[in-house]
Amino acid sequence: MADLAAVKRTLTEQRIETPSWAYGNSGTRFKVFTQPGVPRNPEEKIADAAAVHRFTGVAPTVALHIPWDKVDDYAALTRYAADLGVGIGAINTNVFQDDDYKLGSVTNPDPGVRRKATDHLLEAIEIMDQTGSQDLKLWFSDGINYPGQDDLRTRQDRLATALRETYDRLGPDQRILLEYKLFEPAFYATDIPDWGTSYAHCIELGERATVCIDTGHHAPGTNIEFIVAFLLRQGRLGAFDFNSRFYADDDLMVGAADPFQLFRIMYEIVRADALSLRKTSPSCWISATTSSARSRRSSAR
Repeated sequence: MADLAAVKRTLTEQRIETPSWAYGNSGTRFKVFTQPGVPRNPEEKIADAAAVHRFTGVAPTVALHIPWDKVDDYAALTRYAADLGVGIGAINTNVFQDDDYKLGSVTNPDPGVRRKATDHLLEAIEIMDQTGSQDLKLWFSDGINYPGQDDLRTRQDRLATALRETYDRLGPDQRILLEYKLFEPAFYATDIPDWGTSYAHCIELGERATVCIDTGHHAPGTNIEFIVAFLLRQGRLGAFDFNSRFYADDDLMVGAADPFQLFRIMYEIVRADALSLRKTSPSCWISATTSSARSRRSSAR
């Protein structure tokens, strides 16, 4: 007989970080539908996140996205969040919207564009310093659409160079969360297409570089709980982006396609006692972002 009280206690130990952009208007890559009461600025997004935490008790931080959540005074924004009972979580970068990034950001053949992208990553760390954030969330849309458009190996070298400069700028209690995405917008070769590529770059960087697993960004049939178990064993599982998929990167409600998969993932987390790692090993604890309608973010990507 399962100890239901123990199960409930374990569930309350979770810390699920909600992303600021999830409180905005939602839709698809073809249309974003407006609705009344949508937050108009970072303060209103944080207020919504605080309401979620009041009702759930397990969402004490909210992730920011730069430049979408850019403000003049980050210390004041942090105090505002604290007054509402939440903290600032991961700082997410944006190196995918500008026209300059058509051929990539940190892997772009143009050194000027690479410099622009890397400077943005460093700017995000400065914001982390001001907000007390521990996590720098990195996702790159970089890739190529046909063979010969650029050199695959050289792009990895450029990526490694930018990651190294960024990693070396981190403070002692700060981490990199390196996300991956199988495809989209690059359909021939994405520069960080899977967890193995992310893991390899993290190993090269150092112990404060960790992998962010997005449960909706894998090839069909991928055994995600194996990835979870492997990265936990290596101490390199830093975070989750929790969503679900049927066909490709659908960004559905987490557990929508395969609820049992979510159970299998959580089993590995609990089995490894990973929920308590943040108390003993700040470089290894897991943060989780849940965004049930991340198509709103994809529409901007």
